[in-house]
Order: sequence, then C-alpha cells, then structure tokens
Amino acid sequence: MRSLARPRVLLVSLVALVLAPALGCCARPGEGLPAPAPAGGRNDRHVEEELGRGRRAWMERIHRTAPGVDWHAINAENGAREMERRNRLTGLGLARAAPSPWTEVGSSNLAGRMRCAAIGSDQATLYSGSDLGGIWRGALAGTNWEPIGDNLYGHVEDLVVVAGSNPGDPDVVVAEVDGRLRVTHDGGATWQIPAGAGNITSVRGLHVLQDASDTIVCLGRAGAWSAVFASIDRGHTFLQRWSSSPASDAWLWAPRTGAAASSTLYLLHQGDLLRSTNAGYTFTKLSTVASGTSSGVLAGSEAGAPALYAAVYAGGQWQLHRSSNGGASFAQVNTLPSFWGPLCASITDQNVVVYGEVEAWRSSNGGANFAHVNAWYDYYGDPAHRLHADIFGLHCLPHPSLPGSERWYFCTDGGLYDSDTLAATVNNLSLSGLGVSQYYSTLTSAANPLVIAAGSQDQGYQRGVFVQPLPAGPSTPFTQLISGDYGHLTSADGTHAWVFSTYPGFILVQKGESSPSLFFVDYPAGCACEWMPPVAADPLDKTAFFFCGDRLWRFAKGVFSTWSPTLHSSQAFTAGGGAFLTALAFAPTDSQRCYAVNEAGYVYVSTDHGVTWTSPLPGAPAGQYFYGQAIAVHPANPLECAVGGSGYSAPGVIRTIDGGQTWQPLVSGLPQTLVNGLAYSCDGSGDIYAATDAGAYRYDRAAGAWTNVMDVHAPITNWWSVEAVRSAGTMRFGTYGRGIWDYRVPDPSGCAVWNYGYGETGSTGQLAVIAATGGDPALGNPNFAVAGAGFRPNSLGVLFTGDQQGQNVEGWGTIWTGGFVTRTYVQTDAAGAVSVAIPVTAWLAGKSFCYEFAARDPGFGGDVQHSDALQVTFCP
Repeated sequence: MRSLARPRVLLVSLVALVLAPALGCCARPGEGLPAPAPAGGRNDRHVEEELGRGRRAWMERIHRTAPGVDWHAINAENGAREMERRNRLTGLGLARAAPSPWTEVGSSNLAGRMRCAAIGSDQATLYSGSDLGGIWRGALAGTNWEPIGDNLYGHVEDLVVVAGSNPGDPDVVVAEVDGRLRVTHDGGATWQIPAGAGNITSVRGLHVLQDASDTIVCLGRAGAWSAVFASIDRGHTFLQRWSSSPASDAWLWAPRTGAAASSTLYLLHQGDLLRSTNAGYTFTKLSTVASGTSSGVLAGSEAGAPALYAAVYAGGQWQLHRSSNGGASFAQVNTLPSFWGPLCASITDQNVVVYGEVEAWRSSNGGANFAHVNAWYDYYGDPAHRLHADIFGLHCLPHPSLPGSERWYFCTDGGLYDSDTLAATVNNLSLSGLGVSQYYSTLTSAANPLVIAAGSQDQGYQRGVFVQPLPAGPSTPFTQLISGDYGHLTSADGTHAWVFSTYPGFILVQKGESSPSLFFVDYPAGCACEWMPPVAADPLDKTAFFFCGDRLWRFAKGVFSTWSPTLHSSQAFTAGGGAFLTALAFAPTDSQRCYAVNEAGYVYVSTDHGVTWTSPLPGAPAGQYFYGQAIAVHPANPLECAVGGSGYSAPGVIRTIDGGQTWQPLVSGLPQTLVNGLAYSCDGSGDIYAATDAGAYRYDRAAGAWTNVMDVHAPITNWWSVEAVRSAGTMRFGTYGRGIWDYRVPDPSGCAVWNYGYGETGSTGQLAVIAATGGDPALGNPNFAVAGAGFRPNSLGVLFTGDQQGQNVEGWGTIWTGGFVTRTYVQTDAAGAVSVAIPVTAWLAGKSFCYEFAARDPGFGGDVQHSDALQVTFCP
C-alpha cells in the first residue's frame, strides 16, 4: 500500500551525539550517547508534520512560475523527453557505444525514500520502487541490488511483476509512476506507456489476478470518471472494464491468495464498498462505509470473509472502519490521529492491520488498539532491525518459500525492510548497494579530497571516505552523524576544519577534519528566512559565517564554541516584493566582493564584504518569475558571476561579466527547469556546470550554449548540487534520489563524445536521436561512425557537420551545428535509421566537430525532422 502524502523529516536525533543545555546565547554542543532530540515540549510527530508542510511550501516557492504555468507538467515533459531519447538509443544498440565519464559514488549504505515492493516470478528476486531513484532489483535478502530504472523518471508509487511471455524472458514490470503507468519487457533497458494507458491518471491500486492470463488490473481516472483498467497481455495493452462518474479518490483491493484471487475485486468509491466477481467488468454495492467522503484507502485480510479495513477521511479526521463479514457492513473501530496513506492487513491473521505515518502502527485486535512497531529514534541504535522514520509504503505478500505464510515489506525514508513475523519485527534490506540517497549538498575537503561531507533529506548530515568506483552501483559508505535534513554546506577555505550548514530550525557547525565535533546554533531572533536558509562561510575568518534572512547577519565565534549574531548589513533585501535572501557567494579572488539574490530574483552586489549593497539595476533581475537559487563566482575573475534559479517563466541562468552592472541570460540549450546548483569547471576553462531538475548541464563557454552531459549511465532524476573537485578533475553532483555522482571533465587534449540540443518527434511518433558507434574516435579506427534513428522510414536526409556548436532556428527546425557547416546527403532505411562512417585520419586528430541528422517527414509540422546533435573531439 503506497502513501497519499509526502510529509518528511525527523526533528533531530543523534548518532553518538546528544543535545546538551545551551552554552552562551546560541550554540549547543552535541557530544555523548544516542538520544532523541527534544521538541520544545511537543509531540515530535506533530513537529514532523509541520516540517513536512513547510518543505512542500518551500518546493512550490523555489519552482516559481507565471500564473497558469505548471512546473510539475514541465518537469514531467522534460523527463519523458529524456526517457524517449534513451529508449531510442537502447533499442538501436547505440546507448553504450562510448565510454562514460560518469561514476557513482554513494551512499552505498544509507538509502533514501522507498515506496513499494514486489516479488519476482522466480520467487527469489525482489523489486522495489523509490522516490526519484527509479526501480531496483535484488535478492530477497537485500543483496546484489541493481537499478533497472535509471532511465525512468518520476516517483514510483507502486509496481507489479509477472513472468515474461516465453521461458527465459525477463520479468514484466508494470509501475505506477507519478500516477501513470509505465512498463518494461526487457529488464528495464527501456520503459514505455502501455497501449491504451496514455490517458490513465491518478492510479490508485495496481494488482495481478491469479488467473491463467496473469491479468493486471488498476484503478485510475479517465477524464472525469473513475475507471478500472485491465491488461491480459502482460502489460502491452490496457483496456477499460468499468467506470463511474464523478471521479473520486477511490481505492482498489484484490485478494492475494485463495479462490477469490482469480476474479474478485473490492472498490472503495465515494464512501461505498463495491465488489466485482468478474475481474472488474461489473461492480455491485455491498455497503456504505461512511457518508460524505470521497477519499479513502482499502485493505483486506483473506483470513476473514474477507476482513476489510477502510481508512476514510470524514468529519475532518481519518477514521478506520472494519468489516468482518466480507463488506456487508462496516463499523468504525478507531480514529487515526495521523495517517499518510499506507494501510495493509495480514493474509493469515484477520486481526493484524498496520498503517503508516512518521512511524508504523500495528494492531493485533482488528484495529481497536495500535502500538508502534518501533519508535522513530530506535533506528539510530539498531539500523539493521529498527524502522527508519516516515512510512511511505506497506505490502503484505504471500511468502516466497513458505506456503501458507506471508512476508511484509515496509518502505521508509531510510530504505526498505521486510518482516516474517506478522509485521512485529523487521530487517533492513538497504544496508548495502541500494543507491537511492537524496542529497541537497556536498562538500569535498580541500585538505583531504577523499573525505566528503553531505547534507541529505532525512538521512541526516553525513561523512564518507571515498572508495574507488565499482563496475556498477554505489561504492562509498557514509556515516550519519546526525539525523534530519541539511543543506548549503559551506567552508571558508574548502577544508573541513570548519563547515557550516542549515537544518530547518538551526545552523549546524562541524569542527574538525577527522573525528569531527558538531555544534548547534539558533537562527537570529525574530528574523524572517526561507525554510532551509542559506549560509556562507566568511572568507576572512574561517570560524565565522553569514546567515541569509530578511537582513544579513554575521555569526562570530566566541569562547567555548559559541556563536553570536550581529546585524552585518542594514540593507533590506525586498526588491521585487522579496522578503529574504536565498543565495549568497563571495568572489574567490576578492573577499570584499560578493553577490546575493532574493526569492524575487533580484541580484545585489557588495564591494565591502557585504556591509553595503548596490540597488538592483533594471537589467539585473531575470524576470518577475525568477526565484534565485544558486550563485557561482568565477574562480579567477571576481567581476564574472552566474545566478541560477527558477527557469520556467524566466531565464534559468543569468550572468554578469562586469561586476553586476549588466546581466545577460544564458539560456541557449537549457530547457525550462529549476537550476538548483552552479559551479565553474575544475579545469579552468570558465565553463559552468548546472545541477537542475532536468539533469546535469554544462555551459560551453566557447560555444555559448548549454549541453546535456548525461549519458545512459547517468540516472534521470533531480540533480540538486554540484561542486568542483579539482584534485580529481571531476565535477561532483548530488542528486535527489540517486545519490552522489562524479563527472570526469573532458580533457581538452583528449577525445570525447557528448550529445547536446534536442531532437524532434516526427509523424511516426518516434524521437530522432544521434549517437556515436564503433568505439572511440581514435586514429586508425575504421569502425567509427555517427548513427541516427527515429526518422520516417526510407526518407531523404542530410548529415550536418560543423566545426562548432550552433543553434540556428529556421522555419523547418533547429540546426545545432555552427561555424563552417557542410552537408552530406543520406537516406534512412526501412526502420528509419541511418549511419555514416567517419574514417579517423591524422587530419582529424585533436579536432572537434559537431554532427546532426535531419530527414524529410511530410507528416511533420516543419516537413523536416531533426535529431539532437553530437560533438566529437577526436583523439590526438
């Protein structure tokens, strides 16, 4: 059973640390034994939910748009475009033709949010879906995890698994991703929308009937109707079987074992309980659970007639109702003070039912009384056998090896657990290789580049020592020093001697490269600030830091590791209707010059270490709908600065090269997206790397355009942070769902291949793509070629070759090649593919060229369909 809501975070709990009474006015040291944090005298779970609401509001603010612009839909479109591009490359064998610059770092042992689980057709394989980390496959014991959904974008809310059509075929996995259906028939190499499922939304209930066809059924919305859909061909096609208007937040449950499992379905709809005995073609009302409600969750136990449990929202609260007579009547048995959506009942014991919120609550007497499986803070004393906080999915499945028994799965903000004890005790399946960590920020020590500090979502403030990459999967384990959410890691000299970061409620201070101590500093009294406000280390004093709120405060270290705030600047950062600063950065080569931006997108400049600020100039704001999220100052030129933020109704990045007197948008090649992080390249080229909701991008200074640097090895997820690790020649990215990844910056003297620009979807419904094949572009390689796919079959086309990138928009499409452009005329084959050999001669050695295919398509709007583009630097 998956969750309805997305609350988050523990307030604070400590690993080998504990809050002590305050020292001085603001700082509290954390040293000692594990203990839960105080919550100001209130129930921690209530504080948790308030923090969850604050986080969701923050996410809406940072994705600022013009009225009527849906950033969720734009993100989904960006993700779908990237998925389609990878599907085409994989389908033609072009996906892994070139070596990848990407390697996965970790965490290898601290997992993030999981949402669902299912057992494979061999009864020995476990599948599990995550939050922006794709789908994973491993052994039932929680070992040998491997991602099969890195090319799948979105939140995987539920999934089912059936055997492939023929012996030896991979399992078929059908997943609910952001309320829509996706399916893979090739082990996750490609993902598609099943035929007939394109208009199904808000899926709530995904099941496999135990019939001869392994019929897959789901409840969803089709326009204004709630409807049941089914597939009898292993997820290739879904057809509607039943519908009812108006649509509601209904729920579908199917028996998991017994004779009824082949054709019986139970439906909670508009407060009524309906039953189908013919696999969803017709439904009959059995009873009313609760009047006046349209939102509810349904679960059942086959041990009863069956026994049914319904959580419904009525009278301003969540009520739990139970039927002991197969749905003929219901009686309220409890009120749920907090409920996030997961609800599941035992197969073998009709009185065991579990629901999820911050903690998992279990009843052994039919819902009359509940006790938590464990307290949320128990996790930190025994991660292997205690649930992490925040329960987002509950599943009870027939046991894979013990007939007549059952196995439970708990999906939490700290990974996946199982239980063979009727949900009474648990085992952590996430301690090795499940790479779904959610990171806001990383900071690699300049003194010891092997040491990485990281701020995560609900897996706390972490520290890891870099382990060389594995052939696949995360390599580096991390230690959680303190729980919660942490971001904006900053250090004056790049070392870990003093590191500052923020949690929604206090500033965290780390002291020490090895065996670090942690201290907690309160926000300035009475300040207005963002939910997770940024901080910036003072380049003139590595023990001090600046706090960004409605004013700028400076915290100076006192005696006994205390910090006291002073108002550093009287400037009110309210331009454009803003209320507080959202980013601040100092120039690395001029500590007096700094740049700041507020949530209204207005940029401020100071030349006296942040005391006074220039008023924002008319050209400085990127637009009315720009939320400033990230700042990067050129490592050698203090007059150059780039600012990134919400780029849905405004440019996502703006830059100044004259110290802030004028600003220009940098948008060529960058999709509409939120820019979460910016960093100048570690190679001194002046290129800029961006971590965005749409992926990882590089601004090529020479070409004046952004390039998508993700290949099929890099996951499709939200990329949140980026930093330059100069000693390793890499850019280190933190993602929100797939952990930390390193990108090896191309050596200008070496060879490299990467894609940029966008392909077009033609009249055949296929996305045009281009890729390199035949190995590296090395001297003497007779097999190197550029290949295109996704075009109209048997069409005349052209290969554009340019000596630099371009973006020439014409009436019939965009030519992504520039400079001196030549044309080679080609024809696509019967599959809509084309390939052109490029003999690598001595003349090409060390040179770079850009390639793009285009082909005639009379059914397409511009009559010509274009691929994306490929830049190739030939090996010297």
